[in-house]
Amino acid sequence: MIVIKDLHKNFGNRKVLTGVNLIVPRNEVLAIIGPSGSGKTTLLQILDTLVKPTSGTVLFDGIDISKSERERRQVRRRMAMVFQKPVVFRESVFANVAYGLKVRGMKRSDVSEKVLKALGTVGLLDYEKRNAKTLSGGEAQRVALARAMVIEPELLLLDEPTANLDMVSTRQFEEYLVRVINELHTTVIFSTHDLAQGTRLADRMGVLIDGELLQTGVAEDVMNEPASGRVAEFINAVQSFPEDRSGYGT
Repeated sequence: MIVIKDLHKNFGNRKVLTGVNLIVPRNEVLAIIGPSGSGKTTLLQILDTLVKPTSGTVLFDGIDISKSERERRQVRRRMAMVFQKPVVFRESVFANVAYGLKVRGMKRSDVSEKVLKALGTVGLLDYEKRNAKTLSGGEAQRVALARAMVIEPELLLLDEPTANLDMVSTRQFEEYLVRVINELHTTVIFSTHDLAQGTRLADRMGVLIDGELLQTGVAEDVMNEPASGRVAEFINAVQSFPEDRSGYGT
């Protein structure tokens, strides 16, 4: 589904991503783990076509989205992203979730069926008439998740979706995310600095530190056989201070 070759991204003189290489098979759930400021958000934004790489190649289902503006627009409709801070419109929960379907010109009857199903998946079926701006942070993030899943994306991206949530809301969001993954059977890439979260949710994880993807593998291998001293230092730090939600290295 995703092939990244020698990806670099600079913002002015600041190097954010350096020589990233990654292959993500279709239907895999991949966690990008790393401290704050390691380039996780930038990597997801490049995959979501929001940011252009400085150099390198990004293939989505064989299409080079790092080159053509036209192909980027076409591919963008096949993916969805949930951001760290929930983005909701000052409208009803139903209208928020229905937005992507209406933009795609779907019939009203089909929109209603899909929206209600998505709201049921994330535990918000009784919230459809509520103004989304009145919801708690955890509820608003679940609205964002429902809005992303309702279009049935081939690639679902999540940028540290629980970073601003308390522990209870985080566990609830994880529970609903697992439901979404099981229903969609789609490719999922999410970023986090929470090693335990990556272990719970992902098939595989990649460790991104200072813009370099230093190791990929199943959680057990990454934790027990770190590929370098930098990976070992990060693993030891997050295991020693699991309650610190700010991220190692901030």
